[in-house]
Amino acid sequence: MSLFRTHTRKSRRSLALLLGTALSFVVAPQLHAADVSTPATNAPAKEQILPGKIVYAQLTTPDLDKAKTFYGSLLGWTFKDVTVSKGRYTQAIVNGRPVAGLVERPNMVAHGDPLWLPFISVQDVKAAASAAKVWGGHILFKPQNVIGRGDESVISDPQGGLFAALRSATGDIPDDTTPPQQGEWVWNALLTSKPYEAAGFYQKLFGYQVEAAPDAKRGSAYLLESQSITRATINPLPPRLPDGAHARWMNFVQVDNVGATAQKAVELGGKVLVQPHPDRQDTIIAVLADPTGAAFGVMEWHDSTGTGDAK
Repeated sequence: MSLFRTHTRKSRRSLALLLGTALSFVVAPQLHAADVSTPATNAPAKEQILPGKIVYAQLTTPDLDKAKTFYGSLLGWTFKDVTVSKGRYTQAIVNGRPVAGLVERPNMVAHGDPLWLPFISVQDVKAAASAAKVWGGHILFKPQNVIGRGDESVISDPQGGLFAALRSATGDIPDDTTPPQQGEWVWNALLTSKPYEAAGFYQKLFGYQVEAAPDAKRGSAYLLESQSITRATINPLPPRLPDGAHARWMNFVQVDNVGATAQKAVELGGKVLVQPHPDRQDTIIAVLADPTGAAFGVMEWHDSTGTGDAK
């Protein structure tokens, strides 16, 4: 079971416009990153690297106990605390398998705003970091080896979108096409002021096949594909944001009921940044923030065969 679910190419393409003008109130965090030297998740016995696959997500938070209460109550996650050399770390579990990591950094002034950080698989982390600098990116944490996890580096793309490049020590979990379940990651999107330039940057870095998103205005939205699977979309930042707003990655969790989840998030001390609304294929999405401000998406994904209409 992959930490980020895989769907058919046809059904993935239908989500290409989910995150364009909808995310009108999502603002990128400051450009700092937390120490991401944390343990490995469950991994396949045989090493297999799937470049471009988003294989992990990690939350940096100033209050781990509060985060566990919030996400556990909201998404049904359970947690397994892991001993680390610095700070506190826990794995979020769904159906016996890890879906995310949560790391506590009480001094968020030094580490930036709370955020979810995607980890993208790559064959060679050092080469990826060097290439990122050549193509306008910035290295926030230089390549390092984490025992039991592999080589990793935290990188900012030219528009400020934060991500980690990871070469897993034990390989990537094979793609899984079974329907996603409550609490599992289901979708990824990059919101950026320069979609065309961002598409070129990520294509060069991870070898993505890039295609224009269906029905999108020319040059405004793209699909990122690897191993013939759509891994993410690139969408423009909402026009309401101020000039110079940084890019940001947004990850979405599958839930049984987006409306009820949004209401419960508020009851638990979180916020609704983008109200629940329908989109293609009867899919419903919303964007939430946890009590410390880390933004994430929730989605009711229905893998139907019809194309539907954007709403």
